[in-house]
Amino acid sequence: MNASWSHFTQAPLYDEHLLLGGIFEGDDPLLATPVRYGDASGEADAFSHGCALCDLSGMTGILVSGPGADSFVAASCANDALAVGECAFGAVVTGDGSIASVPLVARTGDQEYLVWDASERGLMLQPWLGFLRDIEQDGFRPFGEVEVEDVSDALVPLLLWGPDARAVLADYVSDVSVLPAPGCIRNVRLDRIECLVAAPSNPRYHCMLVLAPPAAARALWRSFLSFTQVNPVGTFSLAAHATQELPWMEAVLASDRLELALDQLLDWGLARTEGGYVGHRALLG
Repeated sequence: MNASWSHFTQAPLYDEHLLLGGIFEGDDPLLATPVRYGDASGEADAFSHGCALCDLSGMTGILVSGPGADSFVAASCANDALAVGECAFGAVVTGDGSIASVPLVARTGDQEYLVWDASERGLMLQPWLGFLRDIEQDGFRPFGEVEVEDVSDALVPLLLWGPDARAVLADYVSDVSVLPAPGCIRNVRLDRIECLVAAPSNPRYHCMLVLAPPAAARALWRSFLSFTQVNPVGTFSLAAHATQELPWMEAVLASDRLELALDQLLDWGLARTEGGYVGHRALLG
């Protein structure tokens, strides 16, 4: 559970999961998402037939903003430089060459980025990025004007993943072209609900991350489930599918200390060839 949920009495969609037979690892209503639902037989198939819907409440969200945010993200995240409106998975490498996290990095403004991680490694993101932001060299802090803010509870992340994911969202808009292309993020009004919608480019099938206002999350969740091709999935099925589709995910989920070779990071598109980010020298050996 992300620490930012500590002021909530329960996760935003907890009651909705109970109505669907959601099974949690414990009885704590702050546990964001069920590991599976009462009848889990169709969860795995939902990713390849129709569309899987997963509530990712509690995943780590970090907002990086202010003067120098672009330079700070280039130093802390190994992915290629992003234009405004683009998103990509990228490795966050520590000084000794180990991998702190492999988040989805989105550039939402000239000097504004959102960094999202649904794995437990996300808990390392804010302290590590905060440490880098506060680095001082000869009395000078190169990133002293950059803000690193935990926004994990500002939006409720709902993941649609499967062949029909884009078609489901298209039903909410008058022009399908307003939906983000793979590798992009956009502000999209789904009916009357203003959301951020990101479309990571790596998965085989459409994968759409909808970041909804907490007040509208329940209505949107129920609306998505009104489509016959949409099925709710728990974190067990999501993790199993993610390890099949994203080659680095098995290592991310399995290891306390994560070490990946530079060649792997480059092959998977998680690092840029020219380096220039923290940990690059350590990866070179």
